[in-house]
Amino acid sequence: ASRTQISFVGVDEDTARKEAEEGGYADKIGVAKVSFKGNSKALAMKEPDGMAKMIYRKDSGEILGVHIMGLHSADLIHEASNAMAAGQTLYELRMMVHAHPTVAEVLDELFKHAQLEHAVNPEPALAMA
Repeated sequence: ASRTQISFVGVDEDTARKEAEEGGYADKIGVAKVSFKGNSKALAMKEPDGMAKMIYRKDSGEILGVHIMGLHSADLIHEASNAMAAGQTLYELRMMVHAHPTVAEVLDELFKHAQLEHAVNPEPALAMA
């Protein structure tokens, strides 16, 4: 029997959309999803069932929540939780390198799937604060 790991940090999509509606930035919420089926390590381990979902702000690149279900998700969530705690944005995270072949590439792909409004961080001073 399979025991799928589930991990999450931050808010879920419904909460993020509600807060955005109340805050007047409903059009700035983005959602990215990736499957473990495209991950070499998960395929090699015969555990391709899994997905990761990220809720973020399209303007600032702030990660609002990450949910991971699949191989090693309890280990993978730390990258997202540490990035959120440190105030890193997707503008920085999508430039990071992840070793190959590793399950960590699921997060690399997730960060790069974000549809941001700008090519580079529009407010680098805020990202450093």
